[in-house]
Amino acid sequence: MPEVALFMNGITRVVLDEIVDAQVQHPGQILFLQPYAGRSIAMLRDDIPSPDSPVTFYASTGDDMTKVTYTGEVVGWEDKTSMNAARREEVIAVMRQYQPKYQGPLNDPELYNYSGADGKVSPNLLHIRNLARIETPFSVSRLIKVRDGMPLATNRTRGGGWSYVHKLV
Repeated sequence: MPEVALFMNGITRVVLDEIVDAQVQHPGQILFLQPYAGRSIAMLRDDIPSPDSPVTFYASTGDDMTKVTYTGEVVGWEDKTSMNAARREEVIAVMRQYQPKYQGPLNDPELYNYSGADGKVSPNLLHIRNLARIETPFSVSRLIKVRDGMPLATNRTRGGGWSYVHKLV
């Protein structure tokens, strides 16, 4: 799995910046991303990364979905729909401390279940470490999809998707 990376498209910049800022102040702190999609990220679900075996992470923002502007590591994955109450509260406490801008409809950090699709929830909770802004962003077309060997398209119009890509060396 180390040669495969995860690319996420069109993440809200304030969410990523908040993680970067918190991790600069607290190196090694693991924080969270919650993709809206109503399906599990199978690669992470089936072979859960860990701090000892992370998956490289690339992201574009909704401001410019044609450029990879952040990189980091996915060091864990959880299914929010199967968490017990104690674990939910533990995650929410970390979010309140380090990601207070990552708010749900109640203007409070939370684990939300909203995929935008009827009857579907947002199961993915990604554990993120060492997130950083890329000093010189590069075109998403430099990332090659594992599925078909083709570069990622640059004509993206909607955020929220992900692709398994080959890790850049």
